[in-house]
Amino acid sequence: MEQLNITAEIDRIRKTNKWIGKQNTKELMARNELFHPSYDEPVVIQDNINATYAAAGIPKRYYDMDFVWLRKYGSFPRENARAYAVIKQYTDNLKENINTGKGLILRGPAGTGKTSIAISILKEVVALGERCMMISMPNLLDTMLSLSKGDNVAFMNYEQKLRSIPLLLLDDFGAEYSKSDWVAAKVDSIIIDRYNNMRSIILTTNYSETWTKDHYSQRIYDRLRGEYAEAIFLGASHR
Repeated sequence: MEQLNITAEIDRIRKTNKWIGKQNTKELMARNELFHPSYDEPVVIQDNINATYAAAGIPKRYYDMDFVWLRKYGSFPRENARAYAVIKQYTDNLKENINTGKGLILRGPAGTGKTSIAISILKEVVALGERCMMISMPNLLDTMLSLSKGDNVAFMNYEQKLRSIPLLLLDDFGAEYSKSDWVAAKVDSIIIDRYNNMRSIILTTNYSETWTKDHYSQRIYDRLRGEYAEAIFLGASHR
């Protein structure tokens, strides 16, 4: 490849333009217009993991909670061995489950560790570099009702995020049901949309399968049964 003689090139430009000082600035710029490349918006990688957890909706109380912490300090009754096996299998294949829209239901009495385990799974998703979001159903109720009374664009953006994020954790599923028929219908719509577009959901709920069948549409019940692994917790509260 022929090398460029910088000195000769500068001299050529000066002769062509009869020295910079004698030329109209706009004319000079037009004659020797430089190429300015354009770039996509930079991807900002947060070095503060707690900021990442906050952005994903993980409550501050759970910032230090993960599977390592649970193995050290958690309680794992033998009666829930089958539930833990289901969770391990789901987590061991987490990337594939997200890619194929497979979900997980953690069902059982309050205080049996469902939320702690669900958040630990969510942190595994963060470690994979996947986008995820957690919201409790009572907070979802408040947020959707509040946004629906204000800026329509903000409401639509929020709902779109619920529909499109690769993994959504809905904590305390069913707690929103009796509060608002409108929100319950929205939840139905979001779950069906995520199912159709193969986007995973993790649900924690204190309610039985029978209650879910009786209070949600048959379409929701069928989809939860068909595409979601289910870990059923037994026993009393660990708190």
